[in-house]
Amino acid sequence: PTALVLRQAAAQGLANFSVICNHVLTPSAISTILESPEVRRLGTVPLDGFIGPAHVSTIIGSQPYAFFAEEYRKPVVIAGFEPLDVMQAIRMLVRQVNTGRAEVENEFTRAVVRDGNPKAQAIVSEVLELRDEFEWRGLGVLARSALRIRPAFAPWDAEAKFGLDYRPVPDHRACECGAILRGVKKPADCKLFGTVCTPETPMGSCMVSSEGACAAHYNYGRFRDLPAVAADKPVTQAQESA
Repeated sequence: PTALVLRQAAAQGLANFSVICNHVLTPSAISTILESPEVRRLGTVPLDGFIGPAHVSTIIGSQPYAFFAEEYRKPVVIAGFEPLDVMQAIRMLVRQVNTGRAEVENEFTRAVVRDGNPKAQAIVSEVLELRDEFEWRGLGVLARSALRIRPAFAPWDAEAKFGLDYRPVPDHRACECGAILRGVKKPADCKLFGTVCTPETPMGSCMVSSEGACAAHYNYGRFRDLPAVAADKPVTQAQESA
């Protein structure tokens, strides 16, 4: 959609339209997680597999994930958004782990194919290009992990148009989001989780995003393994039933 709207702005010669491009690349993040010193300590990766993203995969397809299954022996299952999609994807991952397989499987077959959407890929390539590096909250600076607007579309690139400089904002020093993103720690292992760090007062990127691991862990009741938090919050009948 960003590439399409930039092409339309160029075609119409709009002067009052600008875009800040912060699009990132999922395979780069997976590579970084798997190569992290934290994750590869003692030669092991404490991750059983990956649920592949739906929106990304509709464009790039399932093939880009084959490297992770072949090189790292980690299964990948691309999942849709519905609850049954996610449950089925987890089931497929569990089956791969239990049978010792490491493959790329596609649960979201109604929208994702092996080679993705060539027309969409061509439009993205026409308008956007790789950045040399980009800083991800919780993961740090990753090489060639994000996209920027090509010079041909500079009149609509807010970075070029307004001379914007990127200024990183570090997470709280006690925040464990980086380790949580890498699968090394769980949300409850962070001292801030469920106390000063909640969806209403997020301290790190894992809680800022509604899709973040900490936000999901908090919102769906799995923070009850924290004695201090459990003591402060009464358990409802619905929670007891769950």
